[in-house]
Amino acid sequence: MYEFTEDFRLRKITKYELDGVDEREDLVVIPPSSKAGPCGSNCLFCYLRQNPPEMIYKVSFHDTLNDPELEKRIAYVSEHYPELWIRVTDTAGNVGLDEKRIESLHEAGLDEMQISLHTTKKEKRIALMRSPLAGRLIDLLPLAAETFRIIADIILTPGYNVDDVGEIIEDLASVGVAEVRLFPVGVTRYNTNVRPLTKEELIFVKETALDVGKEVGIKVVIPPIFKALLDEFRLDIKPFEIEPEIPTYILTGELAYPELRRVFPRIPVVAVKNEFFGGNIGTAGLLTGRDVLRTVERLPEVDLGVVLLPELMFYGDRTLDGFTRGELVSRILVEKGYMVESALEPAEIPRLLEKVGAL
Repeated sequence: MYEFTEDFRLRKITKYELDGVDEREDLVVIPPSSKAGPCGSNCLFCYLRQNPPEMIYKVSFHDTLNDPELEKRIAYVSEHYPELWIRVTDTAGNVGLDEKRIESLHEAGLDEMQISLHTTKKEKRIALMRSPLAGRLIDLLPLAAETFRIIADIILTPGYNVDDVGEIIEDLASVGVAEVRLFPVGVTRYNTNVRPLTKEELIFVKETALDVGKEVGIKVVIPPIFKALLDEFRLDIKPFEIEPEIPTYILTGELAYPELRRVFPRIPVVAVKNEFFGGNIGTAGLLTGRDVLRTVERLPEVDLGVVLLPELMFYGDRTLDGFTRGELVSRILVEKGYMVESALEPAEIPRLLEKVGAL
């Protein structure tokens, strides 16, 4: 899997950077460039509108299709890497999409479009996305699905698309959409517009979606974050029966905590509560420096130990609340006596521990 960067390079990406969903190996994702204009929406669930004010990682309200050079970038990949499957992501289809645009994207060489769809009901989509433009996409879906392979993302939001998820999937199958991905809405303490799904709602959605999907012949994907909320997330690896010779702790988000305890039964795993975002945010990729430091304060002081952090919490060299990697590492080492390593995936941890001499 690859991402086509703005400087016309292909960057290898992992499934952990794509919502943890298994993808085809020849996939190249075309993300929005700096020239991409506004998304034209004001979604109730938008993560950008419910971020803490102290967060340093700023992202504009963009849409990939609102990019005047998108076709140029697609055509470049199509010409130079004809063996790759080209997908456009990060679009709601509310701006920059009509019949002529579908044709120009097809001519450029686009294979697949992943759309933030959410519902097939025009009135509910307009209300959920708080945009008068949100209804147009429903009319364009049949043509888009005839031209490209369409993946429909649904952010499950109570009151808008939970109770009628089965009907939505039937509608999508009827117009030729190939795949549906279901994501429970993320709610921080700064969002007063929506609430998280209850466990009963999660179970209902999963069972209904899988049953209807099988019946109508559409692929339904239940991502890892959905499974984690139901305590059903499992990594495809056997437990590592390793036991470090020095004090060692694996820090992770609350959602991954149960599975990492299974995978590393002889190493203490510590769940870091995300107080920076609050709400139902529990993914490892959204951990912050202050939450990690608060958690490390409760660990015993040692002469020398190891703390393992998730690599996904670092954006470049910083955490979302502004700590550099070096600042975090030095504080933990000086204040508590622990060396710090970071792993992109659990399978890397034994190698990291061997590298620092903990095994």
